[in-house]
Amino acid sequence: MSGLVELLRSLFLGARSASTAGRARKARKRRPPGPAQRQPRRGRSVSRSESGAPPAALHRSVPHVTVLQDPRSRPANPYWRLRGWRQVKSNLYLGYFKTRLGRRHGVIKWTSQYDFAFYVHDVPSRILHGPHGRCFQEVKPGKYRVHFAQLPSDLNSGIFYIETLLMEAFEHGKTA
Repeated sequence: MSGLVELLRSLFLGARSASTAGRARKARKRRPPGPAQRQPRRGRSVSRSESGAPPAALHRSVPHVTVLQDPRSRPANPYWRLRGWRQVKSNLYLGYFKTRLGRRHGVIKWTSQYDFAFYVHDVPSRILHGPHGRCFQEVKPGKYRVHFAQLPSDLNSGIFYIETLLMEAFEHGKTA
């Protein structure tokens, strides 16, 4: 009868008597290791607690693994979007060529598969009278088309190149 009382007590109260806990411990030790329980490799001594988990000190020594993004992958947003340009029509983009020292309004027209027409408004006189002055052709008063020696492969590289020219002009004008 006492065995039945201990069983009911353990089921309802969750407390085990000494004899029940001892029997459970013996059964756990005799059980052959299954596929989930791996034996330590030879030469490595890994101490495990009764529950089969490694000690807490072993958890602290395991380094975190960080997965890095492939540097060759393209970002989700292209450069022209990051710089605030917007696509008005399928072949027309409006925005600003921005530098840390100033910005100029610009228009980009996509004329064919590999040809973009870049227009810049109010080009600084430092650029027009500098070594790249011939690259800027005035279309209307205050509006210039940029001629490239080597055509940019896409919108992003064209915007980046013009921003670099503007930055050089602003920095040169600041120091001179």
